[in-house]
Amino acid sequence: MPEIVTPSPLPEEGGSWFSRRLLSRLTLFAPFLAVLPLAAFGLMLSLALRAEREADRQADLQRAATALSVALEAELRGGIRVLEALAGSARLAAGDLVSFRAEAQRAMARDSSWFTIVLMDGERQLLNLRYPVEAVLPPLRDPASVASVLRTGRAMPSGLLDGFVALRVPVRVDGLVRFSLMGAVEASAYARVLDQADLPRGWSATLLDAEGRMIARAASGTAAPEDLRLALAQPRQMLSLPSLTAYAMPVGDSRWTLVAAATPDTFAATVLGWLVLATGAAAVMAGIGVAARIASRHRGQEAMRHRSQAEALARAADHDRRRTDMLATVSHELRAPLTGLLGYTDLLAKADLPPTAKSWVEQQRRAGQALLALIGDVLDFARLDEGAVELEDADIEIAQLLEDCAGLMRSVAQQKGLGLRVQLDPGLPRWMRGDPMRLRQITTNLISNAIKFTERGEIVVSARLTARPERVEVAVVDTGIGIAPEALPRIFDRFRQEGADTARRFGGSGLGLAICRRLVEAMGGAIGAESKPGAGSRFVFWVPYRPGAAPLAPAHDAALRILVAEDVAASRLLLTAVLERAGHAVTATEDGPAALAALHGAAFDLAVLDLHMPGLDGFGVAAALRTLPGEQGRVPLIALTAEQPEEVEPACRAAGFDAVLRKPFETRRLLGLIDALRGRVADPAARPAASPAGAVDQRPGVRSAGND
Repeated sequence: MPEIVTPSPLPEEGGSWFSRRLLSRLTLFAPFLAVLPLAAFGLMLSLALRAEREADRQADLQRAATALSVALEAELRGGIRVLEALAGSARLAAGDLVSFRAEAQRAMARDSSWFTIVLMDGERQLLNLRYPVEAVLPPLRDPASVASVLRTGRAMPSGLLDGFVALRVPVRVDGLVRFSLMGAVEASAYARVLDQADLPRGWSATLLDAEGRMIARAASGTAAPEDLRLALAQPRQMLSLPSLTAYAMPVGDSRWTLVAAATPDTFAATVLGWLVLATGAAAVMAGIGVAARIASRHRGQEAMRHRSQAEALARAADHDRRRTDMLATVSHELRAPLTGLLGYTDLLAKADLPPTAKSWVEQQRRAGQALLALIGDVLDFARLDEGAVELEDADIEIAQLLEDCAGLMRSVAQQKGLGLRVQLDPGLPRWMRGDPMRLRQITTNLISNAIKFTERGEIVVSARLTARPERVEVAVVDTGIGIAPEALPRIFDRFRQEGADTARRFGGSGLGLAICRRLVEAMGGAIGAESKPGAGSRFVFWVPYRPGAAPLAPAHDAALRILVAEDVAASRLLLTAVLERAGHAVTATEDGPAALAALHGAAFDLAVLDLHMPGLDGFGVAAALRTLPGEQGRVPLIALTAEQPEEVEPACRAAGFDAVLRKPFETRRLLGLIDALRGRVADPAARPAASPAGAVDQRPGVRSAGND
């Protein structure tokens, strides 16, 4: 048999089987290995961009939190100022809780977010506006906070309780803290402040009290997560949590915390997408580069938008602060010269002058009062916006007030050939209670507008008393150009006039009617208008009627020895003339050190001190005087200032002043304060005569060292 030969296997081309298998695996993973360095580079780039973005977000959060904290502190400070003004009320100091209750109700009516005002001592409530006078008042809700205010003498806000925040201020009697005054404010008032901030999408702002309870949050935000509430252990910090990035900042010294937070960035998801695409093919890396560039540009635009919004919030808060400072300065600088103008006019009116000259002086006095009211327009509107205007409560002779307003504007009407008359209803009472300056301001403004927009005919000012409810209604009717029906609803808005042509033709700032509306509403009344184009207009306002009475004739008591400290020569001369004409003995000094030297060297019955003087201001003189022993340390003090009395009264009370008089002062008001303080003056006849030591030259032209 032939031998069967089995062929041997041929050698495999390209190497062994193992080599071929390894090569095939390497070929399979080659694209992934090729893009691995690029993927690593993309990862590092994305992490760097993410870190930069996070730093920008944190800076934006800090700016937004700072701006919101300033705005919340301003809102909180405004409420405390209202309570401090009430705490310094003369009615409360005199123990007249009935009159003080009415004063507190007027203050609370100016802001709908106020729920109640409560007066309390360390054990019980003494007055609560939510309960009738005769009702049994509930026990104290938070005695620890009341005790803290009584102990420290400092104003403080509480945390959230039943949807309200309690603002507490001390009430001092004879220099000691005796009571606490509490105002309950709806938490929604602070939510409105947060809502005014235009936060970026995904951002939120939350206000927390000292216990971590949420007082308010921006309506566009989301609820604070649990890990944020647990992390708030420091007064100011940046928090980077899994749920969000947040910046916490204290709101003044209130122990409240404002938290601005941003939800997690979506940038990480974009990075993950880049890495997935990078492992697919090297070509995708080019797309990742393009995407990175687009994302970077978008990030820059978004960061710029966030930054601009945060800066806008900060600028708005800074603008509010600077506006308040500017208004205080304007009030200070304008009222100082008006003091001399109106004061010397009052002195001239009492001099022996011919009838014609007396008429001129009276017109000058009325014009000066009108100038004072006009200067107050802009200041009033700012204070009305802040709810900081205090209304006077005095007896008003209604007919005389309206005649004064018409008399002041009659010469202006006559120059245009217009008639101007006052028409009073026979049933109108002679006297009422209210704020004479504000009623005069409203009426004069309406008459001025009527004259401005009337070319021929007359203006009639009428007044009557309506029944059920009783209220005084004043109307100003003209025969002028009238107002279009579509413009009537807007005429009481600020900076509004009927049209651009009207503004150019007749002028005006557009604030007058807006101020009238705010003042009338602050008095508990209303204002409106009726008009037809070409047929004239009728503006009417009403205020609640409260019976008044003619003021008592001033008592002619013994002359007092009075020290005057005023650095402005014109004001110093005026005070000296007014007081000497009233029969008092006056020693005048031009600065604080001279006033203190005079007080040490002689006995005085009363002192009138300007708050802003060189060397030593009025606060310093008062504080030094109150340290003197015996009668010297108890001399009644009147503070003279061009600032708003409600703004400086707490500081004046703390320094030892008994009363505050605003420049420009009215003679009757100065003498009325002196008469009111006579009861605290010891027998003037038992005192030694006041020495002129420390007095200064009272000749005109002596240079003033200050500008108050």
